[in-house]
Amino acid sequence: MEPFAMAHGTQVRTLSVEDDGCTVVVTTTDTAQPDRPPHVGYEACESEAEAQAVLTKLLHDLDRQGWTPAG
Repeated sequence: MEPFAMAHGTQVRTLSVEDDGCTVVVTTTDTAQPDRPPHVGYEACESEAEAQAVLTKLLHDLDRQGWTPAG
């Protein structure tokens, strides 16, 4: 899966899947504070199907919170 970004105000979250599709990676940056390092979170999953379910839940939650696709 290609990484994609969601934005909310000055924050941008980039979501991607690594490690043969079994690890969901969420990187959060703030465009208002470019010198601040990004926050990186990992969700290790046991299978690609579980990683896809986690990613779907994350996207659903972000959408409900008002995040929109960036770019």
